[in-house]
Amino acid sequence: MTWVFLVLIVILIIYIERNWASIKMCQLRYMTEPEANMAEKDEDIKLTSSIANTSRLPVSFVTVSENLPEKAELVGSDYYVSSHLMSVGDKRFVKRNYALGPLRKVSRVEKFKVGKRGVYRYGDYSIFMGDFFGLKHLRVDGHIPKHVAILPSKPNNRDISEIVGGFIGDISVRRFIMEDPILTVGFNEYTGREPLRDISWKRTAIQGKLMVNKYDYTSEPLAMILLNLEGGNEAEVERCFELVRMAVEMLEEKKIPYAFRTNGMIFGPEGSISYIPSGVGKQHYKTLMYGLAGASTGCWYSFDTLVRTALKARGINEHYLVVTVPTDDKAKATLKLLSRSTGAELCVLVGKEEADV
Repeated sequence: MTWVFLVLIVILIIYIERNWASIKMCQLRYMTEPEANMAEKDEDIKLTSSIANTSRLPVSFVTVSENLPEKAELVGSDYYVSSHLMSVGDKRFVKRNYALGPLRKVSRVEKFKVGKRGVYRYGDYSIFMGDFFGLKHLRVDGHIPKHVAILPSKPNNRDISEIVGGFIGDISVRRFIMEDPILTVGFNEYTGREPLRDISWKRTAIQGKLMVNKYDYTSEPLAMILLNLEGGNEAEVERCFELVRMAVEMLEEKKIPYAFRTNGMIFGPEGSISYIPSGVGKQHYKTLMYGLAGASTGCWYSFDTLVRTALKARGINEHYLVVTVPTDDKAKATLKLLSRSTGAELCVLVGKEEADV
């Protein structure tokens, strides 16, 4: 009987050795969630995760490896970074070892930062666990989709800020100082009941009878931001993104509706962005900022095509703010076409490395 008992013990040990890691792995729960999906360059971004042991037996050793965005830097002391961060090319992984008691959960918060504009996707993770005697290891891989959009830098240029402020001030005057109605959308024949100041003498001369202006009481002025990237180098394009961000944030602050058109390769969560209708608010702002974060430095078509498309779809009371890479004679002629067609002076910001106007 003794040898039978010994054989059973050996069989049991072999079974445990072969299945311990997989059994215990099924009793582990890994959880994580993104703390932010939009951040500044070199801003600390949190990565919160936890590993839980759901069994009544302890887990003596488990390793969790989590993927960070490409080129991310782990925040911490030199010793901490060297002992926890692993790099393979541009890929970054942070590794931690745990010992978990029965029914225990351990949470960790790591901080990382990214110094370059872009949309970074990450979320891969791996869990390593040894067998009963530590002779071999079992590895399980998973993916929880995450992304972080690193925004263009905030320009710190008082002169440019004042130029945009003046542009916004002109729109504000149209909104709050001029008496309603403020927009002429057509003409009606004079009936004798309209005030004399509403008579359009130019239209009267054309028609040969008294005509009065027909007003729109509901429309309000809005800003149309045109972003031109045709012919710009990388530094000039990056500067344009920064100027668009500054203008958008100033418009948001004043609650002035704005729309956006570009010939640049701007990419949002659902694909390429060439036009964003007018609006204002948190979601409107996020849509455009995400696009700027994920944009490349090329363009789809010419500045002339961009302007003609904008004019073709022009609203009644649009004010144009043009952000452009340095212009040549052809681009300057396009700007004159836009100004002449709208009958208004443009606000033009030029993305140069040293000066912007």
